[in-house]
Amino acid sequence: MRRLNRVTSREGFSLIELIVVMAIIGILLSIVSLNFFDWQRKSQIERQVRELFADVNTARTESVFRKTRHRITFQPNSYVFKRYSTDNEAYSAGRIISSRNTSYQLTREAGQDISDYSVEFDARGLVTGANTSSPNLTLRINPVNSGASFDCIIIHVARTNMGKMENGNCNAK
Repeated sequence: MRRLNRVTSREGFSLIELIVVMAIIGILLSIVSLNFFDWQRKSQIERQVRELFADVNTARTESVFRKTRHRITFQPNSYVFKRYSTDNEAYSAGRIISSRNTSYQLTREAGQDISDYSVEFDARGLVTGANTSSPNLTLRINPVNSGASFDCIIIHVARTNMGKMENGNCNAK
């Protein structure tokens, strides 16, 4: 009688091993995707702040270069950049240079509504005629505690700074 040698080899994976590996992969993917979405939101907020900063500085320098008034009028989700040909031209008139929609909502420093809020630059590039009660206007991009490196802009009479909202104030960087 011949004895059959049966080799008992375990080829493949058991169902339990496969489920454990799939669970570990799922947990790792969820952690990575959460971090990715946070990173993406931070970078979008920073991009929006840089675009707003560039547009404010463009309005300021165009005022000096062209020796005409320029105005930026803000809405919660957009802003409009206008040029005026004369000092006497009505505020409702003016040539629209650009209009930009924003991904994230704009508010003032303490979260006040920014609807129809304007910043006007005179022919010297200084802020004048804006409906501000203080010499500086702070615009913030919401949500504030996003972890972005900068999420607000301070428009001074003669300069503009980007910053980060901390304890209710925009700290220029």
